[in-house]
Amino acid sequence: MSAELRIPSAAAILVPLAELFPPLGCSSRPCDGNLLRAWAAPYGLPTDAGFHRLAGRLLPEAGLLARWLTWAYAFDDWCDEGTGSRDGRVVERMLARLRETMRTGHASGEPLLASFADLWRSTAPGMSPAWTRRFANRLVLHADACRVQSVNRAYGRVPTAGEYPALRRHAFCGFATDLLEPCLRVEVPGRLYVSPPWRTLVEASADVIAWCNDIASLGKEQGDPHNYVRVAAERIGVLDPAEWVADRIAERAEDLWDAALALPDACAELGVSAEVAPVAEGLLAAPRAFAEWLLESARYRST
Repeated sequence: MSAELRIPSAAAILVPLAELFPPLGCSSRPCDGNLLRAWAAPYGLPTDAGFHRLAGRLLPEAGLLARWLTWAYAFDDWCDEGTGSRDGRVVERMLARLRETMRTGHASGEPLLASFADLWRSTAPGMSPAWTRRFANRLVLHADACRVQSVNRAYGRVPTAGEYPALRRHAFCGFATDLLEPCLRVEVPGRLYVSPPWRTLVEASADVIAWCNDIASLGKEQGDPHNYVRVAAERIGVLDPAEWVADRIAERAEDLWDAALALPDACAELGVSAEVAPVAEGLLAAPRAFAEWLLESARYRST
């Protein structure tokens, strides 16, 4: 097990970082936490983190996104701390069952699967087969990353600095970056989705969120090798690993800004309408919304 690693204050790092991120498109909108709790209760999904507040910062109608985020974090905890954390075969079986649920719209009474089936029935209608394949591929990437993490945990191996960003991006519920589209009922055309500005927008948004989460969760996840602060300390040997990670977050936020500035020209060149703008705005605003949520969430308050 890795040695204990602490930082004085996650908030002292995250508050100034949040000021570097693109602002929210508008002020936070209320999203009914009671409705979220009523949905989650039959499945036993925890709601104390308050994902309705995060979702409400991003979308005008945030109920579906709040439910997805609640499920994604329960799934993430299962992968990181539950039965999927140290056995890649368990993750593979779960992936197969999730994909079967996507095909049929139904699942067993197991909470993670039953709640996923309910979400999928609310999400898939109206989305194209191409979007469904993309989402399924994201789940595959997630499972692959979780299998790598399970091996690392078994051997107490900290990923290298070169390995970590992509591994973390896929393992940290990378499929969530595709969920803004069904929540907004706007689908990004494939020709734009594979363009360099859009890929950077998606990946930089996900990276900033994941690395901020690493700073906030360091105290909660002592011993787990999958944290950028730990990578900086043990693989690079920097004297102040948390500040080093903060610098990487600031650099990645610049990539996010650059991608957003390049996007209008890319849309014009590819003949993509302004209909995709709300999705881009959500991806752009997600790091600020997430950082603000981290600072107020009970999930990380003790760290």
